[in-house]
Amino acid sequence: MKNFVIVFSFIFLILLTAITKTSSKKIEEKIFVINESISTLKDTYDLVYLEYTYLSNPSRLVDILKNDKNEEYIHLDASKLKTILKKNDK
Repeated sequence: MKNFVIVFSFIFLILLTAITKTSSKKIEEKIFVINESISTLKDTYDLVYLEYTYLSNPSRLVDILKNDKNEEYIHLDASKLKTILKKNDK
């Protein structure tokens, strides 16, 4: 009877260990998936924030283009532009 209790205890402990390992592995997989989602969202947020920062203020964008680029940049003022209408002659 004593051997039966010892064998049963070992089997129970082995099963308990297997269940614990399986559940912890599933939890680790969920954590990994969530971390990957967070990483992707952070990258997207950084790109959107960068775009918003540069494009939300047109004068800042003009200053950046004038100062940072080696090319000559000519800013066209929208109020000074004229509309040219072209009529098609048939």
